[in-house]
Amino acid sequence: MISRLYLFLFLSFLLLCGAGNCFADTAYDADYNVHRQIEFKNEYTRQEEDLNEGVPEEVLNRAVKYRVECRRSKVRDNIEAYLSTLPELKRISFNTHHSSVYKIEEKVKSAVKVYGYYRPVIKMTFKSKNSSVLYVHVDLGKPVWIKDTHIEVLGEALTDPGFMRVFRENKLKPYTILSHDAYETIKARVMTTALTRGYFDSHFIKSHVYVDPTENSAEVYLVFNSGKRYRFGAVSYTGDTQYVPAIEPVMDIEESDRFNTDKISRVSGNLYDTGYFADAEVHPVLEETEDYEVPINIHLKRKKFNVVETGIGYATDEGVRGKVRWNMPLLNERGDSLIMQLQLSEVKQEFLVRYKIPYRNPLTDYFYLQAQQTHDELNDTKDDVTSFQVHYVTKEHRPWSVDYGFNVQYEDYTQGMEDGNAWTIGPNLRVNFARAFPRVDARTGENYNFRVATSAKNIGADVTFVQLYSSAKWMFSPTRDSRFLMRFEQGVNVGPDAESAPPSYRFFVGGDNSVRGFGYKTVSDRDRTGKLAGGRYMTTGSAEVQIPVIEDLRSAWFIDAGQATNNYKSDNTVVGVGTGIRYVTPIGLIKVDLGFGVSETHIPFHLHFGIGPDI
Repeated sequence: MISRLYLFLFLSFLLLCGAGNCFADTAYDADYNVHRQIEFKNEYTRQEEDLNEGVPEEVLNRAVKYRVECRRSKVRDNIEAYLSTLPELKRISFNTHHSSVYKIEEKVKSAVKVYGYYRPVIKMTFKSKNSSVLYVHVDLGKPVWIKDTHIEVLGEALTDPGFMRVFRENKLKPYTILSHDAYETIKARVMTTALTRGYFDSHFIKSHVYVDPTENSAEVYLVFNSGKRYRFGAVSYTGDTQYVPAIEPVMDIEESDRFNTDKISRVSGNLYDTGYFADAEVHPVLEETEDYEVPINIHLKRKKFNVVETGIGYATDEGVRGKVRWNMPLLNERGDSLIMQLQLSEVKQEFLVRYKIPYRNPLTDYFYLQAQQTHDELNDTKDDVTSFQVHYVTKEHRPWSVDYGFNVQYEDYTQGMEDGNAWTIGPNLRVNFARAFPRVDARTGENYNFRVATSAKNIGADVTFVQLYSSAKWMFSPTRDSRFLMRFEQGVNVGPDAESAPPSYRFFVGGDNSVRGFGYKTVSDRDRTGKLAGGRYMTTGSAEVQIPVIEDLRSAWFIDAGQATNNYKSDNTVVGVGTGIRYVTPIGLIKVDLGFGVSETHIPFHLHFGIGPDI
C-alpha cells in the first residue's frame, strides 16, 4: 500500500514538472497570448554551416544587403521593412555562432506574424563567397485561422449607430486568416470613435487574441465598456465677442446636445470659411466638466480691417495675368464685407467693387451689390463694358448653388466691321452643381452649369433677347491613376434682337476650355470682310483620356469639336485633336496640351497651358 502511495506521488511529481516546463515555454505578448507546446521549441530551421568559410577578407568587411524571397508580395514587403530597422551588419558577423542569423530570424518572425503566419521556415544563404547579399528565403507554412470572435459592447454605445458602423466593417470574422493589423485597426477605431462621440470613460474590459500554432487557430476577444456619453455644456466666447451675432447662424452646437468632435470641427471650419477671422478656436474645456457636460469655449480673433492679396499667373487663353484684391471683412457686427479687385491680362482688364450683405447665413445665403468695368481687346473685338448688378445667392442645398440677379449694363464696342453701343437691362439666373472626389486631383466628379440672361426694351434696354447657356462635365477613373473626361457645352440667343446682341453676349469657340488646336475665341461666323462677327448659337464637345506614366504624371489624349454660328446649316464645325501631360503639384494640377486643328486645310496647332482642376 505504501509503495503504491510512493508511486502515485512520484508520477504526480513528474506530471507537475512537465506542466511546469509547458508553462515556462508559453509566451505572452501584450494582447496576443500564443500557446506553444514543447515539441515546437525548435520549429525554426537553423543554419548549421559556417556562412563565412573561405570568404575573402575584403568581402567579410562589406555591409550585408538583404534579398527576401517569399511567395506573398505583401508579406515580403513587410519583412523587408522590418529588416531595414536592424543596425548595419557586416558579413564577418555571420560566423559559426550565428548571432546575426538569430537577430534576422526574430525580425522575420515578427513580420510574418502580422499576417497570421506563426510557423515559418526560414533559410538564409549567400549565393557566393564573393557576395554580401544575404538571401532570406521564407516558407510561410500554414496561416492561423480565426476559429471564433467574441465581440461585446457595454454601456450607451450599444445602441450608438457610430459604433454599429465600426463593428459592421470589422474584418476579424470566423474562418478568415488572422491579421494583427485588422485587430489593431478595430481596436484603434473603437477608441477613436469613443473619444470622438464623447465616451470619455470608455475602456476595454478584455482585448486578447489567443493563438494556438499547433492547431493553426485563434480566438479573438474584445469586450468594450463605453460608459455614459457626455453632452455639450454652456458655450462661451472670448476675444472679439462683438461679432458673435454675425456668426450665430453657422453655430451647430447647442447646450445639452450629445458631444461630437465632428460638430466641433465643422463649426471651426465654418467660422474660417466666413472669411471674417484670422483665428477661430473651438475647444472643449474638459477640466470644467460637470454632470457629464463639457463646456465649449470659442475664441475669436477677427482679420485685419484691410487685407490685400496679389497674384500672378499665365494661361495661353489670356497670356500673363495679374490680380490685386483689397478685402475689408467685418465692416460691422452684422458681417457686411467689401471687396475691390483689379485684374489685368494681355487681352482683358477688369475692375470691380462688391459689397456683400449676409442674409440668414453668411455661408449659404447672402446678397451682394456689384459695380464692374471691363475692357476687352481680342482678335476682331474691342469692347468696353460698364455694369451694375444686384444678386441674391443661396447654397442651402449643397452641392447646388443658385444666383438670382438683376443687371444693368452699358456696352461700347467694335466687332469686326460693326461699331455700336447698347444698354442691356434685365434679370438673370445662374444654377451650378459641382461635386468632385477627392478635392486634390479628383478621380470622379461632375459639374453642371445653367445660365439665363435677359434684356428687354420695355424696361429701358436697347435690345430684347434671352440667352440660354448650359454646360456639363463628367469624370470617372477606370483605374486609380487613369482618368476619362467628357464635356458638353450649348448656348443660344433667342428673341427679336438675338442676332444684334452686343459682343459680350455673342458666342465664340476656341481655346483651353473650348476646342483645343485653335486660338482663344478665334472661331465663329464672319462678316463680309472676313472678320469675326460672333454667333447666335454655340455647341462644343470634348472627350479626353489620361493614362498614368509615373507617379503624379499622366499623359492626356483628347478630341474636341464645336462651332459658333448664326445658322447651324453653315458648315463651320471645327475639330481639334492632340496630346498633353497632367502633373500633380502642391500648387495644383498643371496642364500642358498640344492641339491640332485637323478640320482645317492648313492644320494649325496651338500649345495650351493652365493650372487648375479638370472638373
